Amino acid sequence: MIQVEGGEDVPIFTVHMMHSVESCPVYNEGTKKKLKELSSKRKEAALEHQINILTAVFSQLEHLIIYVMEAPSHKAVERYLRDVGFSIYNKIEIREVEFVEDALKTL
Repeated sequence: MIQVEGGEDVPIFTVHMMHSVESCPVYNEGTKKKLKELSSKRKEAALEHQINILTAVFSQLEHLIIYVMEAPSHKAVERYLRDVGFSIYNKIEIREVEFVEDALKTL
């Protein structure tokens, strides 16, 4: 969790998304069209769901996308991923996590 101004903690989530070659926007025109349409709303959706993307990476050969984000809840992450089109073609795993540095402080 990250502590924001005012002292409240904001949970951190990792999102692992995998898809098949057949559903990949690089190869599937339908997925590409829908993803372009919805992903253009990423900033608005992030504001609406109070999402702060810390980082996002992908492995093209494995068809794997990983996001690390701050969000008020698991549900907010789900709604964001739906609104930007990732839930259309990916198998998604969402986990609440914490920074290793924070965990080590408790030892």
